Amino acid sequence: MYEPLIDRFTEHRMLVIGDLMLDVYLKGASTRLTPEAPVPVVDILSGTTVIGGGGNTAMNLRLLGAEVTFCSITGCDNHGNKARTLLQDAGINCVLLQHKSRKTIVKTRIMAGDRLLLRYDKGTDTPVSAELEAAFMAVLEEQLKYHQTLIIADYNKGLITPAVISYLETACFQAEKFIAVDSGRLHCFSKLSPSLVKPNYKEAMALTGLPVKHVGRVQQVSEAGSGMFHKTGAAVTAITLDEEGAVIFDGPHKVYRCYAHPVSSPQVAGAGDVYLSAFALASLSGADIAGAAELSAAAAAVAISKKVTASCSLQELRAYLAINEKYVSDIQQLEYVGEMYRGQGKKIVFTNGCFDILHSGHVNYLNKARELGDILIVGINTDTSIRRLKGATRPINQLADRMEVLAGLGAVDHIIPFGSEEDDTPIRLIRALKPHIVTKGSDYTKDQLPEAGAVNETGGEIILLPLLPNRSTTNILDRIHAGISRIG
Repeated sequence: MYEPLIDRFTEHRMLVIGDLMLDVYLKGASTRLTPEAPVPVVDILSGTTVIGGGGNTAMNLRLLGAEVTFCSITGCDNHGNKARTLLQDAGINCVLLQHKSRKTIVKTRIMAGDRLLLRYDKGTDTPVSAELEAAFMAVLEEQLKYHQTLIIADYNKGLITPAVISYLETACFQAEKFIAVDSGRLHCFSKLSPSLVKPNYKEAMALTGLPVKHVGRVQQVSEAGSGMFHKTGAAVTAITLDEEGAVIFDGPHKVYRCYAHPVSSPQVAGAGDVYLSAFALASLSGADIAGAAELSAAAAAVAISKKVTASCSLQELRAYLAINEKYVSDIQQLEYVGEMYRGQGKKIVFTNGCFDILHSGHVNYLNKARELGDILIVGINTDTSIRRLKGATRPINQLADRMEVLAGLGAVDHIIPFGSEEDDTPIRLIRALKPHIVTKGSDYTKDQLPEAGAVNETGGEIILLPLLPNRSTTNILDRIHAGISRIG
């Protein structure tokens, strides 16, 4: 459904400006309290450093396939150098001004297992000096010549000053640029007439002067479109509501309510960056508001399921969308699906067949296969493949009909067609999916299976399942032909 849109993500060149931060995660175990005070002692076992702030927006746009240039400032310190390395390693063109008067912003989180115990911040978040301000505007002047898309990730940490905003108003006036803004002070950017803004609930309430509520938030936000439009001047406003999804406005008019995808134990740091990135790319790729909102919700669900600052790659988005549909379109998508399920610790079961005339034997077999794991993926032979294997009179039912019937079975999670003149076996599917278990009927032996080698190569196991007696498509067809003969 969304594949043509996602395919166009790689066509876009994006300029991202905003406050750069590093997110450090120190992970360990806590089994005791310190004697000085009733607080836990954490024995640090590992540490991870990732890009945060505006850098995370740039990172997510790049992960989703766009060509990205990121402009910001850092201190003349190891953290600034680390940030540059992380961005460049991701394939992002960096224009980072360094100055000895500033310290790179670092947010350090202390975690015991998956539980966040503490965060401490350090770094310079005061407005930049006039010297740095002028240097940054010179960078913008050069970069705006080559970019028609501008993403502003403003964390109010000193980079996006009134003078910088004023410069952008002049530089972008009548320039027909796509401008997306994520900021806690969106009113400051209203003269830019942004194409897209993405406040969260609290930011939207602060902007419109409405009280923060714990219940009835969707209804409250749904009535705030006029106030938001008056404050931001944005063509599209996406107000995110965490687990309640998002409400989208076209100008002052509410046009769509998008529901969040359920995620257990979500980690929400950076989720807004992911949402904005996906929404901007989807819009630029031709999605309508509803389509952009749904793609963004899917990307956010991928991101918040991770244990560090949120991110979602193009491959992860494709896999997530495939997981939420029964039909898998090709080998590459199947590979993404397998990677995502294995990352979730799910046991994958694979089987294959023609499934021409679905009968109780098929249903019994598929139910038994599904009981062996968490996910059952079925490879189904194409029409031409079946003709090669079983003769010109088969299949009785065409591929689309056979897939639709299989999709109606609760035991089946995904279906993928296969078969070519070169290879009518499921070997390529197995190598891409890497299932934990491959099942066949007990009318086979393992040494009869051409895919046995591929199963061994990928670390899987073949299990032969008993079949119900006298239940097969061939038997059904024989009875039909016998009945016709008697009538004749």
